[in-house]
Amino acid sequence: MAIPVPQYSKISDAIAWKALEKIIDKFHLTESEAITLMGEIPRSSYYHGIKKHVGRLTRDQKERISFLLGIYKALRILFIDSAQGMSWINRNNQLPPFNGRTPKDYMLEGSIIHLAEVRRFLDFWRGY
Repeated sequence: MAIPVPQYSKISDAIAWKALEKIIDKFHLTESEAITLMGEIPRSSYYHGIKKHVGRLTRDQKERISFLLGIYKALRILFIDSAQGMSWINRNNQLPPFNGRTPKDYMLEGSIIHLAEVRRFLDFWRGY
């Protein structure tokens, strides 16, 4: 199943930073976790972007934000209770690719591929 690929050049950096800030809040991510999910973005760039919504994002970073937004959207669709949906990433999951780990731990291995796989898992689960 192919994952839709957005036109990253059309997404402004300010909008992407705002979206990332919301995702960090919704998933209750720590600073360290957010930096890891963003591909080890420099801490100063992270702070500047999150606080002021300015700073250039690379294509890779925009893709990462896009995957996180897709994961958030899928969880909102799959779970009636928003809190339950947002806590899904913190629950152990025996299914592949997690194999007993939490989806968050799996994503925190840092690979953009892992973000894509979590998104694909949720899209498959919701029948997309």
